[in-house]
Amino acid sequence: MINFSQFSKNKIESLFEKSLQLKTLTNAQNFSPSTALNPSEPLVQVGRGQTAALLFFEPSTRTRFSFEAACARAGYHPMVLDGGIGTSLEKGETVTDTILNIEAMRPLFFVIRCNNDLNLQEVAKGLSVPVINAGWGLQGHPTQALLDTLSLFEKWQSLTKKKILFVGDVKHSRVVASHFELSQILNYEIGICAPTEFLPTSEKHENFKYFEKLEDALEWADAVMALRVQKERHDGSFFDVVNYRKKFGLNSERLSKVSPKTLIMHPGPINYGVELEKEVLNDPRSLVLQQVENGVFLREALIRNLFKETL
Repeated sequence: MINFSQFSKNKIESLFEKSLQLKTLTNAQNFSPSTALNPSEPLVQVGRGQTAALLFFEPSTRTRFSFEAACARAGYHPMVLDGGIGTSLEKGETVTDTILNIEAMRPLFFVIRCNNDLNLQEVAKGLSVPVINAGWGLQGHPTQALLDTLSLFEKWQSLTKKKILFVGDVKHSRVVASHFELSQILNYEIGICAPTEFLPTSEKHENFKYFEKLEDALEWADAVMALRVQKERHDGSFFDVVNYRKKFGLNSERLSKVSPKTLIMHPGPINYGVELEKEVLNDPRSLVLQQVENGVFLREALIRNLFKETL
């Protein structure tokens, strides 16, 4: 799963249903490994004794830990490479050689997070087992887009004709890159409110509604997702935090004027006091932590689907 080229609307909605089923069963059981190992229980760890290779060449908290949790719940032991520290990458081994050597250890699948320097599509073609994109440079982050839309699907049961607003650093967001692709499958509309220097430049990012004023954008949206300002990708260019916060920051006062049905999201990590104030997390419309929770179930469902596992 490098992108959504092999996914249909029915396949994605089936994945959502399986994710929510896992959530229901897990919460009902108050999940523990001892019960999951019992094949008579609803949640079966079919992957017992098998391994998965989780290679995170870029930093991550939510994506990495949720994939680790998902693997463990499905019964696949996660072999985790966290950056290059303590590995042969420090000795000059290439990323490609590292991946090929790990493949020789026979994991059943790879989960890879990397920057633009690695061509993840070419890597996947050279491997004999499935590869899941856990965030590839600016190219895309499909499982994040899926967990975002799963959280909305859980509320709405359908995303058709819904309006999702992205506020902030769209230009550097691989999450939004995947949403542009996913929106064509699930038939939801994309709106963007951002400074001109943060607007998308790729020809892939088309068919969106642009808003200069955040107030107008919020009035239009069914859900709003604030985006982290990715300073590490700005090549040291100046960023006016005060002005950005004034024009594009989400706070309680601004959100008090928005429909009580408008849902609030953020893919994390959050720059508090920049794109979002901490008080917003306490808003009853906030799905931020629900996104994190649903990320585990979405990724577990995806892993189980790789091998056609039943629950």
